[in-house]
Amino acid sequence: MLQNKRFLLILMGVLFWGITVAQNDAQISADAMTYNFGTISEAEGPATHVFTVKNTGNKPLVITRITASCGCARPEWSKEPIAPGKTSEVKITFDPKGRPGPFHKTVSIYSNGKKGSFTLSIRGNVKPKAAQPVFTYPYSIGELKLHTKTILFSSIREGEAMGERINIMNDSQKSLSILLGKMPNYFTVEVNPATLQPGETGEITILLDAKVAKRKGRIVTELPVTLSTSDEKEVLGEIKIAANIIDNFTKLSPSEKTQAPMAQLSGTIIEFGQVTNKSSIIPLIGGKVTGTFEIKNTGKSPLIIYSVTSDDERLDISGGKRELKPGASTTFKVSLRPKDVKAKLESLINVVCNDPNGPVRLIKVTAHK
Repeated sequence: MLQNKRFLLILMGVLFWGITVAQNDAQISADAMTYNFGTISEAEGPATHVFTVKNTGNKPLVITRITASCGCARPEWSKEPIAPGKTSEVKITFDPKGRPGPFHKTVSIYSNGKKGSFTLSIRGNVKPKAAQPVFTYPYSIGELKLHTKTILFSSIREGEAMGERINIMNDSQKSLSILLGKMPNYFTVEVNPATLQPGETGEITILLDAKVAKRKGRIVTELPVTLSTSDEKEVLGEIKIAANIIDNFTKLSPSEKTQAPMAQLSGTIIEFGQVTNKSSIIPLIGGKVTGTFEIKNTGKSPLIIYSVTSDDERLDISGGKRELKPGASTTFKVSLRPKDVKAKLESLINVVCNDPNGPVRLIKVTAHK
């Protein structure tokens, strides 16, 4: 009987010690996990919000680093330890410059109060500022002048949104009405104002929402533009839009990155040299000159190739597998008709894949008469 009591006392002591040790840690919490700025103006510059973080544990809380999902969000915090039961501030400043439309950004707090990271987020909508009359307009659709007719979005992660704008001007002596055509549902386009008076400037805003797109890889499309004047004369044109939608690699842990796929290209340039219908350095096959490049997966998990495309319609890309196991490789064929090369060709092939160290790879293709 005495031995049983001793056993129970020892067991209770072990349990009490375990609970005490488990509770004797720093624990991080926050007054809110997300802050909504609502609508902010690009013209008014950076907007700031201060999160209050608290140590709900029994040891001093030390924040070692804070990283943001975008360079547009800048975190600031105190390097001093936070005593148990005390609070500190984490200030997040968002710069809306060049980012019209909705936004959702995250910051990851690394500390001794949570394994991995503790995530906070900010969201809102940026009202674009009025275009300043300091632009040149080298491109045109009828009497409408544009500072560019091509929008090339930088790589955008799945779940994010990104906006671009085109500055426009009415170069005619009549009022000019602008109608933008239908686009895929993951694009939101707007022209302001929709009617330009002679000499008046405005802008076309293009917003890409990768979350709505529900796809990865390169997207290439055209925005139809219809112009009409008071005499009901119409002019048609288009604006070319391209973007690369990639994985959100910010969610990967260091150990996951070591197990990630790796895309190795056999080369980054394909030189056809001089091409003619009669003679070429590379023999003609079916009226075309043909080159190849290889992609090999030198990583430790399957490599997914989302797209291999060129915005140059003169290039024909075929073959190749879309999923490669570790150590596997695949070959893509690039073909070109010599008659399509009028003088000099310099084009790019975009490869979009799930390699976190290089999700977008470029291959240059050259040829000349």
